[in-house]
Amino acid sequence: DIRPGKGPEGLLCEGNRVGRARNLPDPGPNRPMSGKAESLMELARRDLALAKLIRTSDPGNAVFHLQQAAEKLAKAVLTVEGIMFGAGHQIGALAGALPSDHVFRPDLASFDRFSSYATATRYPLPGGGMPRLPTKEFLDLGIQEVASLVDEIDDYRRERATGQKPK
Repeated sequence: DIRPGKGPEGLLCEGNRVGRARNLPDPGPNRPMSGKAESLMELARRDLALAKLIRTSDPGNAVFHLQQAAEKLAKAVLTVEGIMFGAGHQIGALAGALPSDHVFRPDLASFDRFSSYATATRYPLPGGGMPRLPTKEFLDLGIQEVASLVDEIDDYRRERATGQKPK
């Protein structure tokens, strides 16, 4: 029974739309999706490392990799929670799929300011000009904020996968 709606349902994607689905099963500890969440975390770490490495020499691509790291963190949390999502890059929409009281929702929602950088610095402007690059301050602060959540989200992922609190 898939339909858009309200209530305590889990979220399910429909194309690039996020909708609600009733009675999504809780896959429990060691669920198959934990491998996907682990892969998303590893890919987020790689994107963040690349953003740090090239932030001064290539800020346009650095901010793209920062956006990708933030997006993958959001998708890792959704995966851990058993919430399905589409292929879009809107970090705010991904964060909005989490319950309103979820511990990571506010931080992930704040990363929506990076969403446009999935494409903004990778293509010419409509008039043919070069895209505007982010400021050093914007990039450095973003890297710092995303980096501050990586280990915390990975600990949360491990805890949910094993049912044990991290040491």
